[in-house]
Amino acid sequence: MMKLIQIISLALFIFGCSQPAEVKPTYLTEKIEYASKNILGFENLFGDGLHAQKNVKIFGVLHFPDNYDSLKKYPAIVASHGSSNWRAHHLKYLEQMRQAGFIILAMHPFDSRGINSTVGNQINVTSETVIYDMAMSLNLLWDDSRINNKKIYAAGWSLGGTAALFNGWLPLQHSINKSGASYAGYLMWYPGCLALPDLNEWDKDLMQIYIGEEDNWTPPQPCQELVADINGQGGNAFIELYPNSFHSFDGPQPLRLIPDAYSWAECKLKLNADTKKVYDPQNKLLDFSDPKLRRTAYESCAVKGEVMAGASPEYKNAAYEHLSLLLPKLD
Repeated sequence: MMKLIQIISLALFIFGCSQPAEVKPTYLTEKIEYASKNILGFENLFGDGLHAQKNVKIFGVLHFPDNYDSLKKYPAIVASHGSSNWRAHHLKYLEQMRQAGFIILAMHPFDSRGINSTVGNQINVTSETVIYDMAMSLNLLWDDSRINNKKIYAAGWSLGGTAALFNGWLPLQHSINKSGASYAGYLMWYPGCLALPDLNEWDKDLMQIYIGEEDNWTPPQPCQELVADINGQGGNAFIELYPNSFHSFDGPQPLRLIPDAYSWAECKLKLNADTKKVYDPQNKLLDFSDPKLRRTAYESCAVKGEVMAGASPEYKNAAYEHLSLLLPKLD
């Protein structure tokens, strides 16, 4: 069941962020609690594997536009942060979206589970879990009388961008979305285009990716190839590739080494469309569904100590400026 709690403090939204806790919103916000699961193994997003997972309670925070009118239906954006939780540059985008007239559902997959970060871990909150949280967020809003469900968009950064991407894979939609429910588009900042399905059946609605050309945390080449594949099948995918830019090119921190982060640049993982299991074509004995074996599987191709991330002096605001032109077309 859904529990709605009016909140007056932005502290709940920025729990775990760098913003001061005493900051209060000048607009309407609402905390929403709903059911999700902790998923380990992509195959457990489907069928009996999914049903065997216990429900857990998570929360998100709705942020309403200025001069919100309860008699109107609004377009909405479901957004999720990356591996370091909500950060200042994410909040800048969310405010941009809110000012453009969207209701924002800011997911809290980490705070809901008492986790601060997955950097260097990637198992305490898996990508499958955030993918499922995002699907449940869509299902939550689909029948909300305040939302125009033909205009609900997914958005995310890094891990959250990966969640947005996989919510556009049609077999997953058919498995876990409410009947007829689908996001109207997908906005992704440096997503992990990793372990992509060997069945290219993707939503033909808008897919927009923003990524740095030198990103070695979530490398751009697989995303470029995916965009070409999607468009080759009549899709509507776009990628903004920023030269000499790394992961979090739009963030507040200067470019620096992230010693605990995994570089996925050499990983060639795939997702079997029949078994729904992640595999390495060059080492099919690897197991991504067991916590201990999954770490071994990651470290067979991912490398710590090489990841660079931080602001690009030239392109720090480029995605923000691009989005300012795109949002009016989505409303």
